[in-house]
Amino acid sequence: MNASVLPPLKQRIAGLLARLSDGDLGEVVKGAAMVMGIRIGGAAIALVSQILLARWMGAFEYGIFAYVWVWVIILGILAPMGFGTSTLRFVPDYRIREKWRRLAGILDASWRMVLIFGLGTMSLSLLGLAALHNIVAPYYVWPLTIALICVPIFALTDTLEGTARAFGWVNLAYLPAYIIRPVLVIIIGGIVYLTMGKLTGLAAVAGALCASLLTLTGQRILLSRRVKSTVPKAKPLRHTKRWIIASLPLLLTEGLYLALLNCDIVLLGIFVSPAEVGIYFAATRIVNLVTFIYFAIAALAVPKFSELHAKGDRSELQDFVHNIIQWIFWPTLAAAVFILIFGKFALAFFGGDFESGSALLAILVIGFLVRASTGPIEYLLNMTGNQNATAAAYGTAAALNIILNLVLVPRYGLEGAATATAISLMMASVWLFIAVRLRLDITAFVFRFARPIPGDQTPKEICD
Repeated sequence: MNASVLPPLKQRIAGLLARLSDGDLGEVVKGAAMVMGIRIGGAAIALVSQILLARWMGAFEYGIFAYVWVWVIILGILAPMGFGTSTLRFVPDYRIREKWRRLAGILDASWRMVLIFGLGTMSLSLLGLAALHNIVAPYYVWPLTIALICVPIFALTDTLEGTARAFGWVNLAYLPAYIIRPVLVIIIGGIVYLTMGKLTGLAAVAGALCASLLTLTGQRILLSRRVKSTVPKAKPLRHTKRWIIASLPLLLTEGLYLALLNCDIVLLGIFVSPAEVGIYFAATRIVNLVTFIYFAIAALAVPKFSELHAKGDRSELQDFVHNIIQWIFWPTLAAAVFILIFGKFALAFFGGDFESGSALLAILVIGFLVRASTGPIEYLLNMTGNQNATAAAYGTAAALNIILNLVLVPRYGLEGAATATAISLMMASVWLFIAVRLRLDITAFVFRFARPIPGDQTPKEICD
């Protein structure tokens, strides 16, 4: 490395470490380290599970499993109708103000409402599949049927994760979904493979259903016990209408974001074979490793956004946002370089057919790097009552992604899908950056620019 680069690099590292003395940032980074540890362990387990499933099933059957599981993720996150995210807003607020009856009410209502929404989503989806079974490719019909049964289970697990996050219980929030469930999928899939001598996409989906049910049961029991030992007992006071009204915009935001990230795989299922879908899905699993830093920091930063905004100190919030972005972008950049160097080697573990997906890694990484450069600003908007701006950004980006996929996939195949997703992610990041600047007067970017502070006659440098 050039010696002239070392002093600035050392200064940046020293600056990042010095910021840990800040109470809010220090608390987030330390908590994020635990989340990061869980996510790294979960990433390793998930990657191993995907590699084993790909080897046990082959590209074609693995593609079937990957395609139908994407539908579980999409519907399972939409089914809670935003309650999984709105608990992050209401639970800390009720705890701070000691509104124990309201806290008891939203904890009870979130479980009951998500169960109803999940069962409703499952039923409507099964009816839709029955009506379209002659249009859907035959090899997808039965795996999709089993997968749709998993939707309410996935939705409830997602809601329990949000509840545990709202209380700050990191282990209880993330261990079930990111450690326990993938391990159970490996165990069940391995038993089927050793017993039957093969593993089909249908059998893998059925195994994932069993693993999800076991995980949900354990998480529900543990969370209930911890809530009882922590929260004073109170008769639930329900503001269901208010909670639904507050959750619906978040549902729109989450739905559009899911469309942005997953419409490539959904549309690939129409244009290409399951084997090619499997290759693309394997590439996205590797690229998703760069998002873990983003996820870990954002998971702990979200409640702080709401707290700092409530204080009314824009300068403090600006500093917090900027510092959070520093802790997201630079480690993400390092992870991206690592993936670009060793990505093809990692794809080879899935099987010989999967190495052709190495070009996809470089394309997708660009989109996620741009996203990391602005930090978790969609959460910042959501936690400050500007969720409509987030919905507009993701809605436009999702529509663009669908259009680009329809144009590029028939001509360029998997590379076209990756390009469409990367461009859409970049567009969404730029839109959100502008929205935060206009609505909150905050510059959310990895590099902070000098600008005058309102009320001062002379511009002041606000760079770190």
